[in-house]
Amino acid sequence: MTFREVLEILALIAFILAVIGWKYRKTEPLAVGLALWSLADLLGRLSSTVTISTLVLLLAFVAFVVAAIGWSYKRLNLIAIGLALWVLSLIIGLHIG
Repeated sequence: MTFREVLEILALIAFILAVIGWKYRKTEPLAVGLALWSLADLLGRLSSTVTISTLVLLLAFVAFVVAAIGWSYKRLNLIAIGLALWVLSLIIGLHIG
């Protein structure tokens, strides 16, 4: 079992905790799962050259981590920002890389 697979299993556990409504203080389990999942994808990409797509995914990971710890900025939804950045990294990877 690779480290990437372990991260994906931990992400699945975090998603299950989010489904049942579990929370610990300000921690958001959905954002934790997304952060773990994006980190698993990021680790796979960092083994090759660093591209714009990888940098955008790194920004998505940061957005998920910040959302996971419960930080917020005005009325911005950090999970939505992270998801938008992740999709942007996929689109950039398809069309540019």
